[in-house]
Amino acid sequence: MHLRWLLFGLLIFTMRVEAQAVLQQERPLNIGLGYVGTLSNAPPGTCGCFVLSGGFADVELPLPHRWSAVMELSGGHAGRVAGTSRGLSVVTLLAGPRWRQSSGARWSFYGEGLFGVARGFDAVFQSGTAFNDTATAFAFEAGGGVDLRLRKTVSVRFVRLDYLQSALPNGVDDRQRNLRFGSGVVFHFDTSGLHR
Repeated sequence: MHLRWLLFGLLIFTMRVEAQAVLQQERPLNIGLGYVGTLSNAPPGTCGCFVLSGGFADVELPLPHRWSAVMELSGGHAGRVAGTSRGLSVVTLLAGPRWRQSSGARWSFYGEGLFGVARGFDAVFQSGTAFNDTATAFAFEAGGGVDLRLRKTVSVRFVRLDYLQSALPNGVDDRQRNLRFGSGVVFHFDTSGLHR
């Protein structure tokens, strides 16, 4: 329970720092939306992989020297997990730094490291001898992507690829190693008028 409150406090602090950074600079606020698929491994003791399909939304606020602060909410669902008779839904709330490099006027590349929580439900989570339908645990994500600027206000997230690790209880090692992939659209909002 204390870990949840600590992570929640960290996310609120990050959002406050992000808002102050935007007000001090005349750089755009970016909001990304799109599809995300999560390639996950089957439960311990079984074989095969499965894909959770879902979506993501992230907010990117600029910091100095090509850095940004990011908060991302994403989720995915699989109707049936290989080797079981149940499905799985996972929602993650993550925050952290993103580094961005532009290549010309239209292309930009980014890398990021995000930390937060994963909430699993619609499945069976084993902790010792206890079985639950839901669980919450620490999660982190590292990866990057490529954005293509179409207009001043819109870009296409051409591709994103991330490694996601979570610690949801599974009765063995409480560790899930996933590969995330997806694409979407990014909206750019001018924030220069907010501090006048």
